[in-house]
Amino acid sequence: MLTLTQPGRALTALTTLAVASLALATPLAACGSDGRQVFDDDAATPPGPPAPGGEAGTFEPAEGGAEAGKPVAVGYLSGRVVAPEGTVPISQALVYLTDRQPEPLPGQAYCDTCVKLSPLEPYGYSKPDGTFEVPVYKSGKQLLVVQKGQFRRVREVELQAGDQRTDPAFTRLPGKSDPSKGDTIPRIAMVVGGYDKIDYSMKKLGIEEFYRYGDAPPPFPSNGPGIKTGKSGNDLIASKTELGQNHIVLMPCATFGYDRNEASGQFVCGAPSSGQKGALKAFVDAGGKLYVTDFSYEAVRQTWPGFITWYDSGMQPLTDTSRGVGTACRAGEENTPGTAVDVGLRDWMNAIGESNIQLQASWSRIQKVSPQPGVDATGKPVTITPKVWMTSQVGGAALPATVSFEQTCGRVLVSSYHCEGDDGSKLLAQEKALLYTLLEVGVCVGQLPPPPPPR
Repeated sequence: MLTLTQPGRALTALTTLAVASLALATPLAACGSDGRQVFDDDAATPPGPPAPGGEAGTFEPAEGGAEAGKPVAVGYLSGRVVAPEGTVPISQALVYLTDRQPEPLPGQAYCDTCVKLSPLEPYGYSKPDGTFEVPVYKSGKQLLVVQKGQFRRVREVELQAGDQRTDPAFTRLPGKSDPSKGDTIPRIAMVVGGYDKIDYSMKKLGIEEFYRYGDAPPPFPSNGPGIKTGKSGNDLIASKTELGQNHIVLMPCATFGYDRNEASGQFVCGAPSSGQKGALKAFVDAGGKLYVTDFSYEAVRQTWPGFITWYDSGMQPLTDTSRGVGTACRAGEENTPGTAVDVGLRDWMNAIGESNIQLQASWSRIQKVSPQPGVDATGKPVTITPKVWMTSQVGGAALPATVSFEQTCGRVLVSSYHCEGDDGSKLLAQEKALLYTLLEVGVCVGQLPPPPPPR
């Protein structure tokens, strides 16, 4: 049995393609985001289609340049990748130059394997501050592809010898899909409610296109951002078909409702039905990404038992899924110091000036994460180890606060706290962290590559 640790760690800042180390006959495989599995060990894999005006696999090295058959940089293209709202930098975005249009995004949950790049398609990755530099192998018109997970922007650029910068608009991730312009984002569904207003967080992050479930029936108001489906939350999470047409599904606080004991003030949260569990599992197994916060935690505890252990309201670990259902919902919120334990997240938070993290409105506590048996994207038996992105300081202990784990081609992301945004406030640190982790768990299936040498 293999051991699979949740990927998504930050890659050392990549600035150039190490052209001297690439054999022309060997294609590359690069992720749609942080570059896991950039190098493809299968040398028999054919390269991409021929570039206009030439043949794939042919390249004329510059006089006195590198060895024959190795591309030589005639210049470098630099820029900065930012979120759809225009200011927040994006770390570890894949940036590459090509003569071919990328494959369109499938219209349903799917196994997102890494794209193939030939050695003549130079690439790089953005640093924590969003900046990047990519070598240029030829002047003239090419396509610039900027991609993080399933967010992608493609623009035609006119390249020159020497150093040049990109138009900032070309490296701003799109907030909605417009394939005619070269903009693609994942289809996102959200169960809305009156408690954790992730819909407003999405709006502030510049993500305009997402689908709302739960506006009808009342009691929640239906005037928030996003595209209203007119369907209930149950219409989404109980239907394999409805779930399966999405790439990301967000289930914030109280998706299953809750009851409150007026005498004690204690909450008991709802849990998924067997049909809902089956639909959620099928969605993730197919490659979907599921994000769950606090009072909706039973979606994960009941559907994927063992990966995460929560405390009940009396701070006793809930080790048996048949016991204490719904009792991890706390009677009141707590604001606690947060620590980014993932190196990539920590470097990024430092780069954006958010090193002093306060996690606001935590309504549940996680005791621990545990490895569990499972299968990888190829169906091979593996041990899946959950990844802790953020911890919360509670009573001198560092408790897991943001956790993700893989399931075949899909991923599950859990936080014990709200995003807790509203329409008028500036972006909170935890809203920015949501953006980072959502993009990271949305990356393609593969492994981190060795970083190429710098320029």
